[in-house]
Amino acid sequence: MLVRFFEYDTQIALDEGVIKGNVLTVTLPHSAVLFLRHHGSTPDSLTIRMVTPGGTVEYDIQVIKSQQYTLDEIFDKNLLLLIPFYIFSHESRFEEYEKDKTKLRALQEEYVHIKNRLEELSDQGFISEYTRCTIIDMSNKVLEHLAAKYDSVKKGVKEIMGGKVLEYEAKTIRREGIEEGIRGTVSILKNLGVPAQTILLKIQEQYNLTPESSRKYL
Repeated sequence: MLVRFFEYDTQIALDEGVIKGNVLTVTLPHSAVLFLRHHGSTPDSLTIRMVTPGGTVEYDIQVIKSQQYTLDEIFDKNLLLLIPFYIFSHESRFEEYEKDKTKLRALQEEYVHIKNRLEELSDQGFISEYTRCTIIDMSNKVLEHLAAKYDSVKKGVKEIMGGKVLEYEAKTIRREGIEEGIRGTVSILKNLGVPAQTILLKIQEQYNLTPESSRKYL
């Protein structure tokens, strides 16, 4: 894992490196690793140490342990990417939930809270409908794999998080997804120093846009 981090970090640093005169300046990114499961021996950080002709340099890679975050912390700190993996914090109790309907209802109540909070964020415009549905879809996919042997757990949580997407919602989600894709493409091209006119032509071709509609993304 550390070797992969070093490879990725140094490649990013080289890609964004700046040469002035006879000096190359590279900036390593702030990397982090997410552990979906952790134990007492799981470290709080990983360290990369580089021995160079000019001296020894080292930096830490932050370890994020998803099971340590409560639901309130996830929402308060805007760590919504952790929601699909929240079910990992209940993994050790799946067998109890499968046999005890009262305990299963307590799990369902937590997911009612998740669903309601996501709907509030969507209604307030803090996240898009596309993002809300993506989080729910990913939560269900993780649940399917993690609780594959526990039918009551799968059914109980999916009853809360599931539901068919209405046609108008699907259209909204598709439009917002396309717009996010366009903005992401434009951002990458700008960071690479691609001229504005070239960017316009690129997104017109890739997303079948008119010249007028493409300009709003610059």
